[in-house]
Amino acid sequence: MCTDGMNRIYLHVPPEEYSEVKAAGAAWDDHSKAWFIAGNMPRAAFSRWLESTPGEAEYGIRSDEAYVASAQTACLHCREMIEVICIHCQRGIDTESGNSMTRFTVSNIWVMDDALAAQLEVWPYFKPIDLDGAAGDYANHCPHCGAPQEDYLLHDEPGDVFFGLSEAKQGSIEFMPLAGLVQLSGDYTCEF
Repeated sequence: MCTDGMNRIYLHVPPEEYSEVKAAGAAWDDHSKAWFIAGNMPRAAFSRWLESTPGEAEYGIRSDEAYVASAQTACLHCREMIEVICIHCQRGIDTESGNSMTRFTVSNIWVMDDALAAQLEVWPYFKPIDLDGAAGDYANHCPHCGAPQEDYLLHDEPGDVFFGLSEAKQGSIEFMPLAGLVQLSGDYTCEF
């Protein structure tokens, strides 16, 4: 994945897939002769072209000490109580910068490796958002009304269920270890 100053993310697309990437919403940059998406677009629908960009890491985050953090909260739409999850890592690496990180959560996940996806099958309501037939970022969905639960409303502010996990009320969050190396791309927030 490459970005430029105009907040574009360039994709590596074989010529036989041009019509497919265009239909998914990518645009063509005539100057660089490459397909791109805007930096704020959901990346899940473009993951195979992001992953195959030569010379760059396939996944932005790697951790060998990761957990599923699970909590109960009210659905943002129907207000029924639901289980929501996120990925919490005790340590990991930002593969783009090479920086080591400790105690962080990952939100707005747009791609994950098959091993992680298989482990998350236990939570069938954590799945990509449907964007008119195209897959968006992964999100928790309400099992009652089907509404996706926006990650920024679960992670970003004090009082949000996954904000400051180390200071969460005892028993309010359950941590289940994930096996092996976890590889994914998304936004991460380190605890201070």
